[in-house]
Amino acid sequence: MENVELASGITLGVSRVGAGPAVLLNGGLGMPALVWELCGLTTSLVDAGFSVISYNARGLSPSSAPPAPYSIADMAGDAEALLDHLGITEAIVIGYSMGCYVTQSMLRTRPDLIKATVLFAGLQPSPIGALVGEMEIGLIEQIGEIPQAVLVFEQLMTTLHTTLLQDPATVAGWRDLLSASDGGWASPDGFKGQLTASYAWISAGEPLPEHLAHIDIPTLVLAFEHDLFFPPTSSRETAALIPHSAFAQIDGAGHGGLFTGPGDSIERIVAFCIENRA
Repeated sequence: MENVELASGITLGVSRVGAGPAVLLNGGLGMPALVWELCGLTTSLVDAGFSVISYNARGLSPSSAPPAPYSIADMAGDAEALLDHLGITEAIVIGYSMGCYVTQSMLRTRPDLIKATVLFAGLQPSPIGALVGEMEIGLIEQIGEIPQAVLVFEQLMTTLHTTLLQDPATVAGWRDLLSASDGGWASPDGFKGQLTASYAWISAGEPLPEHLAHIDIPTLVLAFEHDLFFPPTSSRETAALIPHSAFAQIDGAGHGGLFTGPGDSIERIVAFCIENRA
């Protein structure tokens, strides 16, 4: 990973591997670029002949963490500026969780940069997502932070699906893993900044039907079967508002399925990118 300073003065930690048409990966809230490698997507895309760009969004070390709050438009601007910096005039853009918000914002401001898109586990937020965001922001405002135990519990309940949550060994392992992590934030402003950006998007009622109707590029929408934040039923209904879109449900996983059980999502994404390479 190298540090890239954008024209705005924001620095992003960026990884670029492979050769061929560009694919940009927009990660979720607090999601380091390394996750794309761990789940196998980066390698699969490189093997299929793509140049893959991933990055740690503002707020995540080693990227800049300007003072909070951030907006989704701010984060989309970073992604757009990164493509400009790299001299990329067109890319397939894949968004995961909050990265779907960033991708949709890019489609509104710089549609020229995106030839096709995958919106993965992040198209239609649920009331659960709004409640969690409201709770977290409320705790920060009241006591200045979110206690580690609260974060671990929330991440366990939303990352794992019901079957895994009923297995004591799995819960213990993930509890220990999450408890040992500092989140990788560059500063407290990084966490608060990304959190406020996500919550503002949800609070605004996004995605709005009129915005979805204007997405005029090939779009693949994926949703995990047991995702509490982005349930497949509502994601399917919302995907129907996007012209030229296709929807698929990935069975047997919750919101953290990218880590716990991606099913055939990697194969679906690679096939979609190959189909839209030309």
